[in-house]
Amino acid sequence: MLFSARLKKGLSGIAAIAVVVFCIIATAPGHQLLVYLANKTVSGLELKLAEGRLLSGTQIDMTYKNEQVSISAQQLRVSLEWFSCATLCIDVSGESIQVKAGTLAEESQQPVQESKRINAPVHLGIRNLSVRHFEADFNGQHVSFSQLHSQLQWQDEQLLINKFTLDSVHVTLPDEQTEQTKALPEKIPALVFKAPFIPMNVTAQKLRIQHFELRQASQTTKLDNIAIEASLDTEQLQWQTLNADMQDFKLRSQGAVFWSESLQLNSSTVLKRGDDQLLLDTNGSLSKLAIKLNSMGQYPSDVEGNINLAQDNWPFDVQLLVHDWQFSGLLPAPFERLKLEQGKFDIEGDFNDYVAKLSINGNSSPESPFSSSAKLHGSLAEVTIDDAQLQWREAVAAFSTQFSWQQGINGEVIAEVTQIPLTLFLPQYPDTKLNTQLAMSFAINDGQWQTDIKTLELDGVLLNKPLTAATKLQLNQDFQGNLEQFSFAYGQSKVTLSGLLGQQLQLSGNVNLAHSADLLLPADIEMSSDIVVSGNHKTPSIELHADLQHVRYQQVQLIDAQLDFFLDGASRWETDAKLQASRIEVEQQAIQNATVSVQGDLLQHTLEIKTQGDALVDVKLRGSLQNEQWQAVLTDAKVDYQQYLFELLEPAQIYLSQQEAKFDKQCWVLLNSEACFSGQQNIITGHGHGDVKISQLLLSDINPWLGDITKLDGSAFGGVSFDWQSGKLTKADGKLQFQHTQVITTEGDVMHTLPIETLNTQLVSSEELATLDWQIESSLLGRLQGEMQLPLIGKAKPKAIVEIVHMSLSPLSPVLSKSLHQPFNLAGDISGKVNLTGDLRSPHVAGQVNIKEIALASPVSPITLMSSSVDITFDAKQANIHGNMQAEQGGTLSLDGQLSWANKLAGKIKAQGDNFLIAPEANVEVSISPDILFEYSENKASVTGKLFIPFGRIEVKEIPVGVVQVSEDQIIVDAQSKRLSRSPIDYKVDIDVQVGDDFRVKALGLDSYIAGRIDVVKMPASPLLASGELSLNEGRYRAFGQDLLIKTGLIGFNGALDKPYLNVRAIRNPEVTANDVEAGIELSGSISKPSFSVYSQPAMDQSQALAYLLNGEPLGEGESSNNTILTQLLLSQGLNRSEGLVAKTGEKLGFSDVSLGARGSGDSTKVEVSGYLTPSVQVSYRVGVFDSLSEVAVRYRVFSKLYIEATSGLYDSVDLLYKFDWDN
Repeated sequence: MLFSARLKKGLSGIAAIAVVVFCIIATAPGHQLLVYLANKTVSGLELKLAEGRLLSGTQIDMTYKNEQVSISAQQLRVSLEWFSCATLCIDVSGESIQVKAGTLAEESQQPVQESKRINAPVHLGIRNLSVRHFEADFNGQHVSFSQLHSQLQWQDEQLLINKFTLDSVHVTLPDEQTEQTKALPEKIPALVFKAPFIPMNVTAQKLRIQHFELRQASQTTKLDNIAIEASLDTEQLQWQTLNADMQDFKLRSQGAVFWSESLQLNSSTVLKRGDDQLLLDTNGSLSKLAIKLNSMGQYPSDVEGNINLAQDNWPFDVQLLVHDWQFSGLLPAPFERLKLEQGKFDIEGDFNDYVAKLSINGNSSPESPFSSSAKLHGSLAEVTIDDAQLQWREAVAAFSTQFSWQQGINGEVIAEVTQIPLTLFLPQYPDTKLNTQLAMSFAINDGQWQTDIKTLELDGVLLNKPLTAATKLQLNQDFQGNLEQFSFAYGQSKVTLSGLLGQQLQLSGNVNLAHSADLLLPADIEMSSDIVVSGNHKTPSIELHADLQHVRYQQVQLIDAQLDFFLDGASRWETDAKLQASRIEVEQQAIQNATVSVQGDLLQHTLEIKTQGDALVDVKLRGSLQNEQWQAVLTDAKVDYQQYLFELLEPAQIYLSQQEAKFDKQCWVLLNSEACFSGQQNIITGHGHGDVKISQLLLSDINPWLGDITKLDGSAFGGVSFDWQSGKLTKADGKLQFQHTQVITTEGDVMHTLPIETLNTQLVSSEELATLDWQIESSLLGRLQGEMQLPLIGKAKPKAIVEIVHMSLSPLSPVLSKSLHQPFNLAGDISGKVNLTGDLRSPHVAGQVNIKEIALASPVSPITLMSSSVDITFDAKQANIHGNMQAEQGGTLSLDGQLSWANKLAGKIKAQGDNFLIAPEANVEVSISPDILFEYSENKASVTGKLFIPFGRIEVKEIPVGVVQVSEDQIIVDAQSKRLSRSPIDYKVDIDVQVGDDFRVKALGLDSYIAGRIDVVKMPASPLLASGELSLNEGRYRAFGQDLLIKTGLIGFNGALDKPYLNVRAIRNPEVTANDVEAGIELSGSISKPSFSVYSQPAMDQSQALAYLLNGEPLGEGESSNNTILTQLLLSQGLNRSEGLVAKTGEKLGFSDVSLGARGSGDSTKVEVSGYLTPSVQVSYRVGVFDSLSEVAVRYRVFSKLYIEATSGLYDSVDLLYKFDWDN
């Protein structure tokens, strides 16, 4: 019983404990109890469990802190399931995890114990491992990542990573500590490989990192799209995929590492960028690792080699081949087309004893090949380049170098370059051949450096002048050293300098120049000088003495000058400098005995300038520099140029400091004109202000600079004040008034005067806008006014207004009459207003200009106008033109059209008129009725339309000069050929010309009316052509001493306008021709080669026809009749040639309309001279040709057709004559 009772109590106790344990493990309150006990028992641990149980996905917040580490995890969720994704399936997620650790102590190296493989106790699976954000800081390093997602499977010895993705990873490493310079190793030890122990097999199927960033100091490395697929076991590591992107580069790799017996590496890696690709293949063991590197794309190359990493200093044998490398556009001229055709680099040995050879071939252009070769050998501590050579075109460069870095960096360089192709780099320097030699050594150690230039020489020819230069120099990091030699000789000029460099300077040299101007130094110079520099390098003493025999630059010459200059920096920069020149020539002006001197120190110094000759200058200035401010007084200033004196009226103050520049009011006088100005500038803010005041300006004082053609007269006064900011004008206000101004111009012996009684201008501005108002009143121009607005900020465009209040053309009449030496009467009134906006070079124009009551009359003008007008309306970049012209004798002409200048000049004008009379020259009057369109665009013009000529009167009394052309078969020896002028524009013409019935021509014996139609056409690059015909109506033609009647008259056109065809028949008056015979002349064919013949009806031989034409009668028998015809023919030609002389003689005697002609026919033929004493009284004198009878006749016109004629001769008579007109 007792045992039973005890057993019962024991079982009850065990059951109670089991219930308690079950409640703690399986219930939410129990888990809360566990959390509570953990918080109380573990120092620094704080757990917060939400409502729920542990390992069931309930949110947990954890914080743990101690002296070494701080861990914080927010919103952790862990859930555990059996027999789902694995025997034991776990899900873990967290919002944020932060880990901070101090400096971790380095673990002491413990003897490596033999490790065992790890086996999973059960099939363990992590279905989802996700962390939104993770941060860790330790040992000055910072690691963070975001959006971790992973899936794992662990069974036995196999770990399978199904998925592992990160959105971004950021790693920050501490700055590298400056380490003490370590001694160079004597050798590179061989790599000894020990096979690693792999506790389990790992397979990664999908490992992705979207963005990876590594920072250290100012360097940042970024990788994107990292993807890895790999496997690891006890004998090998294989990666099927290793991809990453870095900016424009893409990395793709696969390979394997085997270590079962010895380490073997097999890999293939590709790096791409655009079309360029780099392929690296490795294969072999550490003792015999084969490497192949190929580049494809713009810079193709092949590298093959072997390296033994299992032996000290890693012996190797590598060969590099390159071919077809193009550097187009990457290098400056003349290497912009550089091409490396082939290159080879062989190197073998080990890192402590290697030998290499280099050879390169290529060209910078097809005609400029180059080649290079070099041999080098080296070790871990030094490298030596022997026998290096570069040949390019004619240039050859040879050099050898040795570098050692065992104790600092030491080196020697020896180089020689011959035939330097300087013209390829500087084409403006032709005929240049230069050679150079260099021998130098240097050493750099612990921030200290020193160089010794043993030889630096240059020699050759530059611009066809010999050139040599040589330098020997020792210098260290403090710029202390010795300049043993510096010499430079160019042509006949030479410069030398030598001495000590450093804190204390001791340099001396001389300059001897005998130079003629060239591209290098565009001045003629003959001079000699000595220079000495000594003392502290911060306050040196400089002494210079120079004799300048001759200096010429462009139009300026300096002749026989001396320069003495002394500067002592230790004595407040005391200066004593003087330049004396016997003669200075500027273009055609000569300045003699010029002296410029500067004396004193910083506290007190003076400047004096004095000259003689064409320009007398006397300027004196006193200055002082104290407290970083320079103050000066311009005490006296006079400039006398060509007897025109510029003079400073009173001393002027000048101030200059680091904050401000200022000059007080300065007043200058020129002849009788006076002006003052002042200004100041804040150097820090950039703001400045200036004032100019013109007390009196006589315009005649400016005339010496205007030449002899233009002169000014009158006066002006005013002033302006202006502000600026940082060199940009911000404000300007002022006025300028001109009074009684005259502009006088001379053209030959004619002088023109343009009076401007008043011209006022006013300028007002603000920070944004400047406005200029102006008004002009002139007795010749009239009254004009306007305004201009100039924006000072922004992109607004200028604006302007021009208003013609009133302008009369009448005052121009005497000016034009004087210029043309002919009476010229012009009248009219102009008014209008025009607005201009936009770009000053191509403004927009708006407004209107009107010209009314235009009247024009002059012997030199082809038209005479009255009551005419022209209206011009502007709209942006075009103008509309409308004009009405009225001729004084009647007739009108209207003009309508447009002109445009938006892109290129274009226009269209239409002319329409009715009986508009023009008189292009004396004895020519024509009235026209046009309907013509003038067009111009794209440098092409056209004239089209109709032209009707209803009336015309043309009288030609003598042949104008130049009308008769030289025959084409005439050849003038040594005659200069004339270039055919070509019109600057292409044009075409298509005009229908119609001549009315009232167009009369009197010319060289012809008196006829002309009528008809002609179509005038011209195309670009073709001559002027015409088609149509003109007829001669009611015409007479005086030939052979007879007034022939034009029976048929046609002028035909079918080709060139100046080569018409003729078909003319002119007959003798039938009333004075016997036997009803029609006799006359016939003209036909081209006007250049016409065919002339005498004809008759009825037909007869030429002698009988000529007899009827000249005498009106047939030939009689015997020689007398022939002599009569011959005399008649000679008489007709004599009368034709003498008529002009007789007419001029009669006019001298008081007669008008004097004429010489033949009267009668046959044996009764008489020579008659007639003329008018008054318009109604005509006097005639007749002499017989075949008899000696003479007679005098006086005819008096009673009415227009009734005459009384009295004749005194063989018989005296009085006749009453009446004239009848009738149509045929």
